[in-house]
Amino acid sequence: MADIKTALLCRGIQLPEYLRTGRRGGAGPAGGRYILVGDTNTLVNVPIYGHALSSPFLLMKEGETLIVQNGNHSFRATLLPDPSFYENRTAEGIPFRHIALLHGTDCLATTVFQKCIRWRKIPCQFCGIELSLQSGNTIVRKTPEQLLDVAHAARSEGVLHVTLTTGTPNERDKGAQLLAECASVLSPLFPVHVQIEPVERSYLELLKNAGAETIGVHIETPDEALFRKICPGKEFHAYGDAWKQAVDIFGDNQVSSYILVGLGESHESMVTGIETMVREGIIPYVVPFRPIAGTSLETHSPPPERRVSWYARYAAMKMREYGVDPRKNRAGCVRCGACSPIKEYLRFT
Repeated sequence: MADIKTALLCRGIQLPEYLRTGRRGGAGPAGGRYILVGDTNTLVNVPIYGHALSSPFLLMKEGETLIVQNGNHSFRATLLPDPSFYENRTAEGIPFRHIALLHGTDCLATTVFQKCIRWRKIPCQFCGIELSLQSGNTIVRKTPEQLLDVAHAARSEGVLHVTLTTGTPNERDKGAQLLAECASVLSPLFPVHVQIEPVERSYLELLKNAGAETIGVHIETPDEALFRKICPGKEFHAYGDAWKQAVDIFGDNQVSSYILVGLGESHESMVTGIETMVREGIIPYVVPFRPIAGTSLETHSPPPERRVSWYARYAAMKMREYGVDPRKNRAGCVRCGACSPIKEYLRFT
C-alpha cells in the first residue's frame, strides 16, 4: 500500500467534477481531496487538479462502492466528506471554513496570517499562500477567538489535533507571537502543531510555553543551490541551529521538516541531508512536489513515483537506524500523514 499511496500522491486521480471540492491555493499541498484507500484505509491527500486530470487512476462507482481503477487493477476507496461545521458562521458572519479546514480525518488546520512579506518581491516559488485570500476563500487574520469557536465545533465532529501555520509577517519573530496567541487558547482542547521559519530560541520557547507540542521548521530541500533558487528570501544555514534548538525544547519525535521531491535536487544532497536531519532528531517529511496554479512553478511536472518512493524508503530506513519515530509525533502534518508515505514505508523497513 505504500507504493500505491506514493503513486497517488504523484499522479493524482481523475474524478467527477462534482466531487472536486479541494482547495486550489494556500499554503502546503493544495489542490487535493482526502481519500482512504485499500483494505488498510490508508489516508492520502490525492491531487485532483492540473496533471491529475490525465491521471491513470480513475475514481468510479460500482453500486454503493467507490473504486479506484488503474488499468486492470482496482481497490476500494472512501472519499472523506466535508465536515458539517464548515457551514457554521462566527458572530461577524464569517464562514467557519474561511477560518480553518479539516485536514485528513481528524486534524484542524489554519494559516493564522494569510500574507507573507516575501510574497510580492521574493516569494518561495512553490508557495500559494495568498492565492486563497485573493479568491475569497479565507480571511487575512484568524483571531484566537475565531479559532476557538471553530475548534469547539470541530471537536464535536471528531477533530483530535491542530496545525497552525502562518505567512511571515516580519523578520523579527516571523509570526511566533501570532502563533503563540492562538496556541494558548487551543492547547487546552487539542495537541497543537506550529510551523515557522527559523527563529531565535526565545521564540521557540514562547511557542512551547503557549502550549504547542510539535513544530515544523521546513527547509523544503537540503540542496543548498536549489534552496537559494526556490526560497530566495530565506537563509539556508539558519535551519541547522533552529532544528537543534527545537529538538531541545520540544523533545524527541516532535520536530519535523518538509522535504520536497521533484524540483531538480541532487541525489547526493538528498541522501546527505536526510541522514543529517534524522541524526539530529528531525523527522524528514518527504513529499512529492505538487504544482499549484498561480505560482511560478505551476507548469512544473510532479516527480515520478519511483523517485519519491526511494527517498521515502531511505528516510524510513534512517529513522529506524537512529531511533526517530514519526508515529510518536503528537500533532500536525506528521501525525496526519496524508501527504507523505514515510510512515507506510516505515512499517516495511
